[in-house]
Amino acid sequence: MSKLPSSLMEVTRTLTDRAHAADFTFGEDTAIVAVQHMLWQTIDLFEAATVLGIKRENILALGKVYSNSNVVIGALRDRGVNVIESTLPPPGEFDRCFESDVHRLWELVSRVVPKRRIKRILVLDDGGKCITAIPHELLKRYEVSGVEQTSFGMFRLETTPPAFPVMSWARAAVKLQIGGPLFSHCLLLRLQTRCLGGAVLTRKKLGIIGLGSIGSATAHLAVRQQNEVIFFDPDPCVQVPSYLEGRIERVNSLEELMLRCEYVFGCSGRNPFKHRWPLRYRPGIKLFSASGGDQEFGPIIRELKKNGDFKVAERSWDISSDNGPSGPISIAYNGYPYNFVSRDIEAVPTGVVQVETGGLLVGLIQARIHLQLCERCRAGNCGIHRISPEAQRLVYETWLTAMKGRRIDLQEVYACDPDMLAAARNQWWFREKSEPHPSPIYEPHRATEEAMARLVEGRSTSQLGDRDERNLEPDLCSR
Repeated sequence: MSKLPSSLMEVTRTLTDRAHAADFTFGEDTAIVAVQHMLWQTIDLFEAATVLGIKRENILALGKVYSNSNVVIGALRDRGVNVIESTLPPPGEFDRCFESDVHRLWELVSRVVPKRRIKRILVLDDGGKCITAIPHELLKRYEVSGVEQTSFGMFRLETTPPAFPVMSWARAAVKLQIGGPLFSHCLLLRLQTRCLGGAVLTRKKLGIIGLGSIGSATAHLAVRQQNEVIFFDPDPCVQVPSYLEGRIERVNSLEELMLRCEYVFGCSGRNPFKHRWPLRYRPGIKLFSASGGDQEFGPIIRELKKNGDFKVAERSWDISSDNGPSGPISIAYNGYPYNFVSRDIEAVPTGVVQVETGGLLVGLIQARIHLQLCERCRAGNCGIHRISPEAQRLVYETWLTAMKGRRIDLQEVYACDPDMLAAARNQWWFREKSEPHPSPIYEPHRATEEAMARLVEGRSTSQLGDRDERNLEPDLCSR
């Protein structure tokens, strides 16, 4: 097992140095309410936040039962961070139990925070439930801003718009283009070590549900290992990346994919089997999730539970049934994302995934700056906002330097697209690839992004919202 960190990683250290040079502080009157995977990377993130002025006692956090490391939770509690217990749900019932856990988190916040000199709350979410469940009385009493880190969470916020401004790390260029290969490599590595006993997954028929960031990266890695890859995506306009053109096959239905494939990876970030199950599939099919929670295969799990031969392995949480609609079927790790199956202090190596940690820290900094502008009536206290392209670039370039220093070949190990890595050297790439895109209904907030640009350069953010010499978009949001 890896040792817990004794100092900040390269990316978070660089960000805290720039923030200090820019006179930025979260302030001791700020609280962080977080839903986070309880892994080493979270210690790095929370330590960086404390370096920038957050009191550890004002961090209140909830993990996810499938990614919690007891070692990490213990270390966080020893340092003064409030971490509540996660409920162990029955198979297929993660969403219901997690929703209850989120409410318990907010109940703790409602009890604890009023006893302290807190003026504002930053919500760091993983899945959108924490953002949408905030009690109304807290919204009335405190200024609130947030960060969402998953596409599934952004889908939720599309249907349930947040009551306060949210910074979308989930749809940032770095998250979408860099994170996918890292998490997909981890997923396949776990499958080969835990499920195949160290054998390489090769010359198999693999199905991918959802050709987004993780789906594309998983397909790329699988093709490189000489597997036949088939994908289904309900979006008829989804674009096949250039590096996969002519190398993977698209099918028009989930049933066709399930009938043809031996292994299927759920990468949609949604619930693809809702109102589509039962359907026919290849007997003996093996399902692996790359999303959060168990939503990818939830309908299948709940239907299989009705059969008498439904089995869950005690240690691996692997589900199996011989009496599915088309015979034997198995779902790995209770339908949870398989890259967390080891339940260790790391999923992706912390030194590698620090690009994600750095992005979350940037999101929290931007949420705090935006909230300060709201307090000064220089910004509207609502809406989904892109992560500062300038800050993303600093995260990416610092991470790239760290990977070179660690002698990690991103193309060889993680199958990162060389064209993408080259394109990311251009500052406009971060603007073009980040969401939300500028449009008639969204303009990036000029004052917030100007302040973030100042911070990236280590220049004072004390005059937030003042005009700078750089040519940024008009501040239409605050009019």
